[in-house]
Amino acid sequence: KEFLIITGNGINTVKELIEQNPRFSLQLETLKKKYGNKLNDILAKDETLNLVPYGNHVRGSKFTDVSHWINENLTQTINTICLQIPDFHFGRLDIMFKSREDLEQGKNFSIIELNGAGSEPTHIYDPKHSIFFAWKEIIRHYNILYKISTYNHQKGYSYLNLQQSRQLVIDNRRLTNYLKSIS
Repeated sequence: KEFLIITGNGINTVKELIEQNPRFSLQLETLKKKYGNKLNDILAKDETLNLVPYGNHVRGSKFTDVSHWINENLTQTINTICLQIPDFHFGRLDIMFKSREDLEQGKNFSIIELNGAGSEPTHIYDPKHSIFFAWKEIIRHYNILYKISTYNHQKGYSYLNLQQSRQLVIDNRRLTNYLKSIS
């Protein structure tokens, strides 16, 4: 993920720096609400400002596909982590790390978020990918989920019933509303 980080030049205002980046400028109305008059500030040369400190594609972060990094060491590291999480069979980890090499070795990283089976494969949001690539990856994602669910069901895990599914939706709505109320 590439966050909305601007770098000052000692001349342009924060607003002008935002407007110079087509992706950042799409967030300008939201940023006006958050920053107000601070958008008129001029950052010193090479001073950086992270405008949105969390990686969300809707809020302007750029997602890049680095799936070509996948190798045996990285797979082993991720498996070691995931096998420590009870009943975690499929999902996505959002990880911050110092370097690819450190991550492969399982050091100098933080798990920011654990996303379950319903999370989408975020590499599809890389601007280099087409909508057809995204559809193909989502289908692949659900095919893997289906295979894992079927395997687990054969091992004695039950599928969610309608009441359990409904309760998940209700709980999620309550949590979402709560989070909105405190932000």
